[in-house]
Amino acid sequence: MTKTHYRIFLAVSLTLLVSEAIFVMINYVSDKEALQTALAQKGQQSQKTFEVALSTTLDSMSQLATFVANSPDVQRLLNEAERATAGNSGGNVMKPDDIRALLYEAVSPGWQKMTKEYQVRQLHFHLGPGSNSFLRVHKPEKFGDNMDNLRHLVVDVNRDGQPRQGFELGRVYAGLRGVVPVFSFSDPTKQVGALEVGTSFSTLIESLSSAIGYEVAIVIRKERVDEAVWKRPTEPLISNCGCFVEASSSDNLKEVLAARENKPEHHPTSEGRTIILKTQSGPITLTEFALRDYIGIRDKHEPPLGRVMIWQPADSALQGLYHDTWVNIVYAIVVFILIELALYFGMHLAMSKLEATIKSRTRDIRTLNVKLEEMANKDALTGVYSRRYLMERVRQELNRASRGEYPAVILMLDVDHFKQINDNWGHQTGDRVLAKLGRIMMEHARNYDVVGRYGGEEFAILIPGANEKMGYQIAEKLRVRVAEEITIPGSEDSIITISVGVAGYKKDYRQEDWFAAADTALYAAKRAGRNRVIVSEPDGGA
Repeated sequence: MTKTHYRIFLAVSLTLLVSEAIFVMINYVSDKEALQTALAQKGQQSQKTFEVALSTTLDSMSQLATFVANSPDVQRLLNEAERATAGNSGGNVMKPDDIRALLYEAVSPGWQKMTKEYQVRQLHFHLGPGSNSFLRVHKPEKFGDNMDNLRHLVVDVNRDGQPRQGFELGRVYAGLRGVVPVFSFSDPTKQVGALEVGTSFSTLIESLSSAIGYEVAIVIRKERVDEAVWKRPTEPLISNCGCFVEASSSDNLKEVLAARENKPEHHPTSEGRTIILKTQSGPITLTEFALRDYIGIRDKHEPPLGRVMIWQPADSALQGLYHDTWVNIVYAIVVFILIELALYFGMHLAMSKLEATIKSRTRDIRTLNVKLEEMANKDALTGVYSRRYLMERVRQELNRASRGEYPAVILMLDVDHFKQINDNWGHQTGDRVLAKLGRIMMEHARNYDVVGRYGGEEFAILIPGANEKMGYQIAEKLRVRVAEEITIPGSEDSIITISVGVAGYKKDYRQEDWFAAADTALYAAKRAGRNRVIVSEPDGGA
């Protein structure tokens, strides 16, 4: 080989080597971007899962608060508390301490169950205006303080009587709270206070971390914690960033926070962001997004209260990236012709594995979302749908019926003399009666009927495609079956009966009109002696 040929050979070889090096570099950058895109998609899925879990937890707190607030004993006692603290000097007014003791005794059994089954941390009665603590069931010796500057949920509920839910800071615990108004038993239009049920982020993130296989932490800005005048029962974790760690599923959070502070250009937004960090224990993928409390959402505060951090090890993902790059380099040096084929199949295999992993995770998250949505839409005691879901389906049926003039009926029913059941045999027996009634109604209903718990022992059944006559026949069969199958355990002669009101859809009905017609028919059945079915008249009477 002449020097000229050698120079040409070297020049071509060098050109090919540079071309292959550029090709390898381009593929490396492309793989890295694809990996970042895939990790970002997984981060978005984990953020959505967190938001659904948070919403479900808040709904559960609201439902528990509503259940307790609807207790006649609670309504009577809080009414007495409102009278006593309002300076009413009448001879029949009880002392606040006596009322507090009776109220604690009334809710204590339910409180024990809520703490065990729903991990409830707080059950707190407030008197208005504002937020005046009357009874902390979780700490009964502490009462009488005003928390207008902290319990904005309670202040707003006591102001307008509308239930609310959200995340709020507190003097001792940050809480996921549901707050509902409490009305006087003797005067249902009179609000006498508010009831707050709350839990902590710790329970939420432990179950979420276990479900999705990621670590989760809640971090709050320290200045907001200082403003709330917190006094924590344990020493808090405060990072160099001035962050207060509210809850974490991992013992390695300090490493994550330290690595996070090395990238100050990344700030979490409501939409979220996924980044790769190098920690002392190895690389991780971190998804973080803004966390806002109730007042922050209400008043549109900036910056947010804190952030949610979700992460998992990134060793396997990065090792796959580095492995593919070195394979490309080796193939480029050894054989220029085969490198492109090897690179193509290598990339195809790597991307197929990555896509399969993403699809698998997506299916898992969707399954979790379906389960969480089902929990939010079902009544825990009776197994029927929640009132919120029932109302949404009734709105849909109203739209359908008004457009196409399709028939539909609503059955309103409740258990006759249910208060006597609770008084004579106890609330647990009453709960068993309601649970069995729920099972019978669900068995009795068709696949497209909607059985919902309207409130307390009152239920509603939406029956699309049925007129008043069919509704009456369905209700009558249900009434007979209930009388035949439900008895008081241990007292088989005590037959449980129901009264039912039937109302068919009428043109131009609004949702409240339809329920009012069914409710009127229900009360007509009650007045007529109970254990019967009455159909609403065309004019709305019964």
